[in-house]
Amino acid sequence: MEEEKKYEDQVQQEEDVKENQETTETDVDKNSDINEDEIQKLKEEIESLKDQRLRAIAELENFRKRAEKDQSDALKYGIANFAKEIINIGDNIERAKSSISEEVRSNESIKSVVDGLDLIAQSTMATFEKIGIKKIESINQKFDHNLHQAMMEIEKKDCEPGTIVQELIPGYTLHDRLLRPAMVGVSKKSQENQDDKAIKEEEKSEN
Repeated sequence: MEEEKKYEDQVQQEEDVKENQETTETDVDKNSDINEDEIQKLKEEIESLKDQRLRAIAELENFRKRAEKDQSDALKYGIANFAKEIINIGDNIERAKSSISEEVRSNESIKSVVDGLDLIAQSTMATFEKIGIKKIESINQKFDHNLHQAMMEIEKKDCEPGTIVQELIPGYTLHDRLLRPAMVGVSKKSQENQDDKAIKEEEKSEN
């Protein structure tokens, strides 16, 4: 009886050991599955954080560039309103110069005054250039609606239509921006040339 009891106990112990081993293996497998899921989630979170970091860096770089451009524009064009006012001073000086006839200029008694006015005009233009104000070249130039404003059309036989032949008020730019368009007169074909062209076209159609 005792031997049977010992045998049964031994068999029970072996079964218990086997059961515990299977349970342990199952727990290990479960823990392994959990660890793999957690690792995958962590990887996804890391990738998401990397993407957010790259986006933040890109946005910061764009903001820096915009800020630098805004600062540069403020330095270059911040005086635009002031510049519009001081070019009126240049206009007045030019009007004063143009109102002096050659006869008056040759008068020795006021020659020093005229010379002084010329020096003021030169100094004014030099100051304009220093702060980025530049006069628009107009006479004999092709009309450009970005720089010129046509005030009248003038018949010219010996001039290509659309050429500026008269400047009423000078125009200016501030660096690469238009400050004020030049007010100009633009050439057009004379009526005689237009009539000749019409006659030639009529003769051509008849032939």
